[in-house]
Amino acid sequence: MKKIFLLMLSFVFLFASNVIVSVNGHKITDDIVPGYNRFNPVQKEMLKQQLINEELLMSYALKSGITKDKQFKKIFEAQKKRIEQAYKQKFNKSLTKEQIRNIKGSVALNLLLAKKAQKIKISDKEAKAFYQKNKDKFKTPRMVEIATIATKDKKEALKILKELKKSKNVAAKLMKIAKQKHQRGYLGWVPEQAFPKDVFKKIYVAKPNTLLSKPIEVKGVYNIVYLVNKKKAGMAKFKDVKDRLKMFLAQQKVAKWSQEKLKELRKKAVIK
Repeated sequence: MKKIFLLMLSFVFLFASNVIVSVNGHKITDDIVPGYNRFNPVQKEMLKQQLINEELLMSYALKSGITKDKQFKKIFEAQKKRIEQAYKQKFNKSLTKEQIRNIKGSVALNLLLAKKAQKIKISDKEAKAFYQKNKDKFKTPRMVEIATIATKDKKEALKILKELKKSKNVAAKLMKIAKQKHQRGYLGWVPEQAFPKDVFKKIYVAKPNTLLSKPIEVKGVYNIVYLVNKKKAGMAKFKDVKDRLKMFLAQQKVAKWSQEKLKELRKKAVIK
């Protein structure tokens, strides 16, 4: 669910609020989407339909009782404070009642959906059935676990490489130099598709726990690479993806519920 209210930080107000659409008596203005009139007719219609859908679901959430939840109050106050500060700094104005309600509705809806997902219990059997039917989704590419130092100066790269080769603990030394240069150093596991083909090949052919003998140049940047480990392409095991898969299936069910609820709400809605 996109949070339309965040768009209010992107434009400067030039005119008084104009009503975009009225949903069950609640008027949605360009306080929520400043600059609305700058869009072309097709964009306006798409945005209006999105605003209607969001208003219907947010209004439902606000009436659901979720606003009495302690977690809601904590999240809402934090969101409101953060947005108010940014808005005040940018426009030197306070948020309008409509904007505050929009923040409240967005928090209420997201929390309601999150709690629904938490209550849904996905069995191992159901998760395993999805896994078996969608094995292509669980294929894993070749990957390398690496640590790097990058520099645009080839001489500096060669100097660092020479220093690392003399070190008794190459990995620790690399991380120390990376920190001095304000770089991450350790990049963790990186899939094959994240690299140019020739670059990945140069890294993958090395043995684990190996410092590559030469810097790898990519678009004028010289990369000193330490290969920590590597993995062959394969299939993720069910036991390794089970928890994430259950969460995904629960979220799918919540998404289906929200779409059905939206259809129900639109049938009864008075939209002007």
